[in-house]
Amino acid sequence: MKLYGALASPYVARVALAARAKGLDIPIEMPAGGIKSPEYLAINPLGKMPTLEHDGRHVIESHVILEYLEDVVPQPALLPMDAFEAARARLLPRLVDLYVAPEASVLFRNMNPASRDPAAVETAKGKLTAGFGHVEHFMGAGPYAVGQSLTHADCALLPHFVMLKQTVFPGMGVTDPTTTLPRLKAWWTQIEKDPVSGRFAAEYGAAFSDFIKRMMGGSR
Repeated sequence: MKLYGALASPYVARVALAARAKGLDIPIEMPAGGIKSPEYLAINPLGKMPTLEHDGRHVIESHVILEYLEDVVPQPALLPMDAFEAARARLLPRLVDLYVAPEASVLFRNMNPASRDPAAVETAKGKLTAGFGHVEHFMGAGPYAVGQSLTHADCALLPHFVMLKQTVFPGMGVTDPTTTLPRLKAWWTQIEKDPVSGRFAAEYGAAFSDFIKRMMGGSR
């Protein structure tokens, strides 16, 4: 198996964490020429990351890749056996993608005060806070996002919160819900002490920090 993309992407990262949790050593690499190159577009015409290569075939879209890995490598399971809890573990990534990531992107694009759109920022802040509330409401009893072990939900939540902790929370004055909302607070504590997710959070944080530095011209 090979995963095409950059670890700094939260969508690549959720697949990488799932693979790590399953004990899989899947190399991650950017395609030669980038994700818009003719060679990459031949396997993923959307020109997006990630793409999983397995036995000469290709699977795209992070949530589909997670399901594929679950089918190919069923143990350890990253979806609960209980149907309702499995649905919850699938729902939380959707909530992140629909109600957290879009608003976080608006705020990220407005971090420069010189080019900031105040109205867009205020709207995004309100929607982002609401999104955190939706995530909190649908989380399980814990200690992980759903149940007693890592699931797809944790794999999706972790990268986004690492990103937000480095950018939007300190830079845009948004309150970090992992310090205020009880379930998210308990979840983050568990994520940090889990040997797999804790190590991955640090690794992903470093990758994302390096990406930010390069994007802002801070690296040599």
